[in-house]
Amino acid sequence: MDDKNPLVSIIVRTKDRPQLLKNALRSIGNQGYRPVEVVLVNDGGCDLPAGEIKNMLADVPLQYIPLEKNMGRAHAGNVGIEHAQGQYIGFLDDDDEFSPEHVETLVTSLHGSEYSIAYTGVEFVENSFHDDGSSSHRGKKALFSRDFSYEDLVIHNYIPLMSLLFKAALLKNLKFDESFDLYEDWDMLIRAGEKNKFHFIDKITAVYNQWSTSQIAFKSPQETIRKETLKLYRKHREKIPLELIFDLREENAGKDTLIAEKNEYIGNMETRIHALEKTLGERENHLRLIQSGRGWRLLSKYYKIRDRILRLIR
Repeated sequence: MDDKNPLVSIIVRTKDRPQLLKNALRSIGNQGYRPVEVVLVNDGGCDLPAGEIKNMLADVPLQYIPLEKNMGRAHAGNVGIEHAQGQYIGFLDDDDEFSPEHVETLVTSLHGSEYSIAYTGVEFVENSFHDDGSSSHRGKKALFSRDFSYEDLVIHNYIPLMSLLFKAALLKNLKFDESFDLYEDWDMLIRAGEKNKFHFIDKITAVYNQWSTSQIAFKSPQETIRKETLKLYRKHREKIPLELIFDLREENAGKDTLIAEKNEYIGNMETRIHALEKTLGERENHLRLIQSGRGWRLLSKYYKIRDRILRLIR
């Protein structure tokens, strides 16, 4: 291993998505940087075509680790970390993709610097998965691309794991908390960021794919999301700044005031509408009374006779 070009390990966790996995692995094989290795952890999923996978990786060496049963993303990630041989470690989910310059951008920025963690921007893309096995992009949805803020990170995770590169020594110390069914990456980033500032590179180098088909897209029940989020907040509650809680309280108070003002405006508009409806009803009743009178009937008869005479004259 050359110190100038250190080995980078990319950990890929997969389960029952061989078609999408191929695209992810192909994007690693297309990296302009070398040396790179792939640590592929099959978390109790279907058998994978080893020969086909190696072809997609080109000259990138593969460590393939099949787990006998599904142990969860955190455990699969820790298995990958334990087997990674690189000086740096990154991650790629089996349905996402790197741009060809992704690894080189991160290594160039991180190697020899004071930082132990760096990350780039990620493009969020909506996709459709078709019955014939093909896929297509439906459009760009958003970007995950912003400077590092530990206070914000504690409240919500705005840094996709695939965008990060870690010094291996740091990551092997941290690992994932296997008690989390969700947000194991967010929890790990909070722990990492407590003593390490992340270096942000303002460049989009990866694609976070959102799939439209329910069989492909990972979607947890709302109650599970709530439970795991509260679990994470409880674990890290001492890291949430009191000033932030106060700001959120003030922000909510401002929203309450705005809602009250809008409700008052709506109430006033409803009162005016009711008044107009009442006036309109009164005028319609008055018109009906006029039209039902003897004078109105004579006037209508006059107009009919007049119109008939005019037509004869013409």
